[in-house]
Amino acid sequence: MPLINTHEVVDRNNRPAVQSRVMLRTFFVNDGEYQDPLFVSSVHVFARSQNLTPATILDSEGLVASSMTYQAEMVFGPSGDARVTNEEQFSPDGYSQQLNGTPGGGIYCENVSGIYHLGRGEFACVLDGVLGPALSGIDGNGNAIGNTADLATRYIDVWTVQIGEASKWKTFINEFVLFDDTSITLTEPALLRTKNNLFNRRVTLGSKTDIKIGTQITVENQNIDESIKNIFKESAITSGVIEIQKVNEDPNLPGRVTVVNSKNINITGDNTIVYTFDTSGALSKGDLYDGAPMPQDEVEAFRDSIGNRRGTYALRVSYQLLHEKIVSEFMYFIVQ
Repeated sequence: MPLINTHEVVDRNNRPAVQSRVMLRTFFVNDGEYQDPLFVSSVHVFARSQNLTPATILDSEGLVASSMTYQAEMVFGPSGDARVTNEEQFSPDGYSQQLNGTPGGGIYCENVSGIYHLGRGEFACVLDGVLGPALSGIDGNGNAIGNTADLATRYIDVWTVQIGEASKWKTFINEFVLFDDTSITLTEPALLRTKNNLFNRRVTLGSKTDIKIGTQITVENQNIDESIKNIFKESAITSGVIEIQKVNEDPNLPGRVTVVNSKNINITGDNTIVYTFDTSGALSKGDLYDGAPMPQDEVEAFRDSIGNRRGTYALRVSYQLLHEKIVSEFMYFIVQ
């Protein structure tokens, strides 16, 4: 599962249950690249069934109307002035999964109702269904809004941001769904078969490229209902590990050298595993500690053994699927 401050959360695309900690993650893209807004003021969660068009919740300036904030199912906000460069108020270190504050009475629940800056252009808040109604946030009017997103239905999350100094405040609206069918029963052991497919065949040295591995899951039981089979086809994988090895042809070098062994992956709603392969970093220092630096002696040994950075690389992924640990076959691509 993805982590915020070492705490497990469930991505919005991975069929989150009502009583789960749902990461409402949003990527901001400007001029074709991920980019941080100048301010991120708030995130409002509304039931989509009551707000099928933006006009139902926005005022004439395109912002969440003050009169509508009381209809929000939950509100998230930073602890200070909402300026993203004020790193402390957006730090993931502030997320604890534990209440530190009193719900209601105008006092928001610290450490669980914030907005967190996870990377360049990447922000998230956590709709905590485990805390349920004990979770609350403060709206623009200073009112405490308790979490009432407790139904298996569609929701929208409305982000209020300012892109730059000369920009006007604007809203971005996303959707997510909470489910109540993530807990199921079977009358016989599930017979699952998986097949992984590497989408990338060539990567340019010096690039930073998303490596994408598709996962096809087949339920071979004939007696299991199609609706349950579809659950396995959607978001059955919640975490995993990717390993990339350099294949050396030089007899003076090791036949294979591991350059990546990382849990730092993303998984889409259709079980596609995504790893951002920074060839400049991973092929000079390795990515064996999930972003943490390697000891210098290991870095020097790594550089001596990898040889020419261009060439053939072998990739495999491993992940948990019910009681099975799946390890894929090696798939190959070329760094050119």
